[in-house]
Amino acid sequence: MLETLLVTGIHREELDFGDRVAALIDRNHVHVMRIPEGISHARTGSGGLFYYNTRHREIYLQLRQQVTGHYRLLIDLHCGLNDTGRCADLYCRDEQILQCISGCTGQLAMGGQLRLVKILTDSENGDLVKEVKKVDVGARTSIPEQMWNDQSFVYVGLEIYLAKVGDGVAADWRFARDLIDFVRDCAIDRMVPALEGKRYERRGNDLG
Repeated sequence: MLETLLVTGIHREELDFGDRVAALIDRNHVHVMRIPEGISHARTGSGGLFYYNTRHREIYLQLRQQVTGHYRLLIDLHCGLNDTGRCADLYCRDEQILQCISGCTGQLAMGGQLRLVKILTDSENGDLVKEVKKVDVGARTSIPEQMWNDQSFVYVGLEIYLAKVGDGVAADWRFARDLIDFVRDCAIDRMVPALEGKRYERRGNDLG
């Protein structure tokens, strides 16, 4: 079973940013899946929300079929806007991975704040997240639970916020690349017992 898959272009407006980040990824350790015809942020027409939600669910369930049995870690890369500067939200169900990542963020050479978000089931009380060390907030998501709560692989959603519309600048791409490296390292540590003793080479944090 392979280790890590990075997915870009779930929202097609974010594809250029994903391409820039993917160009910095070491393909020996991370496979990249580029979705050239993803869903659009635009929800036009009277049935816009219904068709958006339907397509959104379909694309994730199709992606899950391609991940299950092939990868241990899925990183779902997105980008948004924040006019106050570079930052990111990282979404995951696994508390141990979130706590591990919280210990890495001081090494982010490109700056930018990181918020760690535990994904909640519909029945969970969001106030309980306050008891989880190093996790900033809990949140629910429209992504199907079969994707982010699957026991055969770890799902991590990564949203990088840019200062303006576009595909970002070099510091944004390196910021995302750093976070992907940290996620991968923490997930490998978490998944070691499940990998049947197989060892993976871990790459350094080279910003060159």
